Amino acid sequence: MVEHSDENLRNSRFVRVDLSDSRLHGVMLTNVKITDAWVHDVEISCLLGSLIVNEVDVSGYVRAELERRHPELQMMRATDVDGLRNAWRMIEVRCDATLARARALPESKLHESVDGEWSYVETLRHLVYATDRWITGPVLDAPEPFQRLGMPNDNPDPWRGRLDIDADPTLDEALAVRAARMESVTALLADSGDADLTRPVASPNGGTTTVGDCIRVVMGEEWAHDRYANRDLDALGAPANG
Repeated sequence: MVEHSDENLRNSRFVRVDLSDSRLHGVMLTNVKITDAWVHDVEISCLLGSLIVNEVDVSGYVRAELERRHPELQMMRATDVDGLRNAWRMIEVRCDATLARARALPESKLHESVDGEWSYVETLRHLVYATDRWITGPVLDAPEPFQRLGMPNDNPDPWRGRLDIDADPTLDEALAVRAARMESVTALLADSGDADLTRPVASPNGGTTTVGDCIRVVMGEEWAHDRYANRDLDALGAPANG
């Protein structure tokens, strides 16, 4: 398989190209149009905006079905502090259950990638980075917000020197920095009132956002990566909870 990494293919045109058995990871597919294609056995995991298939917008159905399967998604959209505190407690319970599954495996398994995705330990590192990017920096205004064991989701090269990208921490080492970041969110929610959620802060994506939106982004990251972790733990043979 030929790998094209960190390439800018904007405004490309692919005509009569066979993409069978390809893998697209971390790609941007905004304003893409696919016509006269044969689509079969395709699996997409994404942050979904609009998705039109054969002139039918299926994005609403996908979101409704996800909410039917995962009622906790409604909790994470809370706009009041009490609601967000409840949502965060839900996330903590889910993460503890996932960790219990992970600990049932030999630690070497927790450093294995499944189908090219992050290992369990790398997933923990990414959640540290996500918290630093959205909470430690913009909300808590820490002068050096990024913990060195964090794992960015974009091109890691610009982060070398600032983050220890090639580190190989043990599970307990990754959990220690992860616990500190989760506790910072717990403390933030404990010390905040409803009015604090509307305070404007600089957005990591440019422009401004609010404290509440930063918290909800981190919750979304937590929820999504917990699902990915459990998917991969299934493949690694971890026992089911309960």
